[in-house]
Amino acid sequence: MREKLRRRAARLLRSTSFRLFVPVVLFQLVATGGVLAFVWISSQQSVRDEQHALVEDLRDDLLAAYEDGGMAGLRTTIDTRLRAEGRRAPVMLLAGPDGRRVTGNLDALPPRGDVRGDWQQGDWFSTTLYRSDFSQPELMTLVEARLPDGSTLLAGVETGRDLKLQRSFEQALLAALLLALPLTMLVAFLTSRLVGRRVHDMAQTAHRVGAGAFDARVPLDGSGDAFDELAGEINGMLARIETLVGELRVVAEGLAHDLRSPVTRLRSALEQAAVEARDPAAEAAMNRALAEADTLTRILTTALQIGRAEAGIGRERFEQTALGPFLEDLAALYEPYAEDEGFALTAEAPEGLAVLLHRELMGQALGNLVDNAVKYAQGGNAITVFAARHNGHVVLGVRDNGPGIPEAQREAALQRFGRLDPTRSVAGTGLGLALAEAVAKLHDGRVELTDAPGGGLEVRLVLGAG
Repeated sequence: MREKLRRRAARLLRSTSFRLFVPVVLFQLVATGGVLAFVWISSQQSVRDEQHALVEDLRDDLLAAYEDGGMAGLRTTIDTRLRAEGRRAPVMLLAGPDGRRVTGNLDALPPRGDVRGDWQQGDWFSTTLYRSDFSQPELMTLVEARLPDGSTLLAGVETGRDLKLQRSFEQALLAALLLALPLTMLVAFLTSRLVGRRVHDMAQTAHRVGAGAFDARVPLDGSGDAFDELAGEINGMLARIETLVGELRVVAEGLAHDLRSPVTRLRSALEQAAVEARDPAAEAAMNRALAEADTLTRILTTALQIGRAEAGIGRERFEQTALGPFLEDLAALYEPYAEDEGFALTAEAPEGLAVLLHRELMGQALGNLVDNAVKYAQGGNAITVFAARHNGHVVLGVRDNGPGIPEAQREAALQRFGRLDPTRSVAGTGLGLALAEAVAKLHDGRVELTDAPGGGLEVRLVLGAG
């Protein structure tokens, strides 16, 4: 189970959908994060600018009062504002040349050690102080002005409320970013699913065409986008392929049919000549010619069957078939032939196993495989036609205990008219495996050549796994 999950995870990580999903998520997160970071920085700068503007206006008003009325006028202005505004008044302190408080709502100049940053004359600075009318310390932003007589003027505003508001704003931005993550993943998932579904439709159409359904077409959604344009081009190509395959099918079937008639007449003529022949050598030559005519007839018949199977003809003749009785009948048909060549032919199938198949073509394909085993499993003595379930698919096949086929030569053995060098001395058409492969494709399957248990060759038709 763990290994299966690991393989699924590996396939997911390699999939195009995942590779599309990841950059979409990253792009959305970077874009969202960038916007939120810009808003955060801009808000901080805006708050600082507003604070500085308020403090500068306060300082300028107090300095204007000093210029108009001197120390008395400045002191009167500070006292008036404190009485008028009360607890809502800004931070103000007028200290004499000796540093002692003259007036204001601070008791004394802040110690240099409490100031955040290096405090120089005329600099902005922040510190936490008690106002004389408050019982709790407050964070303040202040600016200092040194008067001509050596007195010191501090003007500032309380920034604690702004700091709390800023922290609340930061929390809101963080919440927005956390909310954007699932939304971004949802958008990326929907995008990858949309693209994946369109590509899946094309792949399914290609699969159906490969299985012989040349009338299959990629569905269009009418959007006119790039996928619709691609689907339209593919459909046009498939229509052309359907036309060409149809024409080729007519030519091939007509050629095979037309050739069978003269071959049949040729065979009849040879049989008549063999009967009338008086010379033993001539009679032997006639018999060899008859054998070649029979081989040519089998080639034409098999080639026609392959062509029709590859074109998807015969699907309407599929029927639910119990594989146990089907294989037993097949084994009974070929058993005398196999015994004459020194092979014991048996059938194996699980009880109750049934599947939809073209009985005639499947019987012909398996019969050809039995014939191949009898001819080429030299040194063996057992042949088995079998059915089984494997990885959710129904498997039909033939195994023998002969020398088998080397793995490097199996692809060549599946080619049409393909015959391996050791078998060229044995009469055959080279179409047995090609017919089996065509019949497997008709059943949406494939052919596999594997080593049989205990040695030999096993030819498997895996149905529904094309």
